[in-house]
Amino acid sequence: MVGFTRRSSGVILVFSVLLSLICTLSACGSTSTPPILKIGLIAPFEGPSRSSGYSVLHAARLRIHEWNEAGNEPQVELVALNDNGDAELSAKLAAQLAADPDIIIVLAPPQSHTSVAASRALGTYELPTLSLSPLPEPIASSVLPYGGLDTDLQRALSPFVRNTTIARDLPLSGPSIWLGDPLSLAHLMQSSPHLVSAAGPVGAEISFSAWAGSAAEGLIWAGATPAALPLGFVQSYQAAAGESPGPIANLAYAATDEALRLLQTNFSRSSVLSALDTVKAPSIQVYRRQQSTCCEPLSNYE
Repeated sequence: MVGFTRRSSGVILVFSVLLSLICTLSACGSTSTPPILKIGLIAPFEGPSRSSGYSVLHAARLRIHEWNEAGNEPQVELVALNDNGDAELSAKLAAQLAADPDIIIVLAPPQSHTSVAASRALGTYELPTLSLSPLPEPIASSVLPYGGLDTDLQRALSPFVRNTTIARDLPLSGPSIWLGDPLSLAHLMQSSPHLVSAAGPVGAEISFSAWAGSAAEGLIWAGATPAALPLGFVQSYQAAAGESPGPIANLAYAATDEALRLLQTNFSRSSVLSALDTVKAPSIQVYRRQQSTCCEPLSNYE
């Protein structure tokens, strides 16, 4: 009886080893788990421009939620970092995103002065990036100016303002198209409106209109504007954010959709980088602030 027990133990041991090997090779008949990839986001969630940051956050979260709920693969997570609207901090956050290998593509900040700093830093890591705000020039092959270039804004605004330069910092040497922070724009509109011929997307920020008050009236501004968004987007955004989507929310939703399209067939940074040129940036639309309305359309540049 004792001999039978030892023999049985040996058989069981051999069977257990074989079963373990089979499970290792075939995962015991189960299918492999689809990858979970990440989209990075840098935006201001505190400080004067927090409303702009949260508009982007709500839009990106909404599109990713729709994607995941529809059962699309890969499933996607959003990693959002706060830059406080500070260019130096925005650049430092690029390293944090680059250190996570599951972050395959990034949405750079919605403000031009921070997006320039972040995009340059992200470019050094060759991390695929869609910039949500205008950039002064092509920064790197890994950074797509989804919000346009300075020259795009100047060309779109040329029928309305002439002989102007782009400015992101003070002081101004003459009439300029302001792409810097919203508080500085509000001060300029109140004290030296003759120096602000027009503005970039900052002209649509809630914080700018709150600070500038009636001085914001009539300001011409321009920004990248998606041609069309899905039916039901406005209602879904309102349900998620508790407010109607503004221009930057519309742009962030469209940019997130493009990022998801790339991730559907590209699971690595290098493969997304190779496909980045398939993304078509929206055209630039020109608006005029009219009373409490930020966005009376004037024309658009293709």
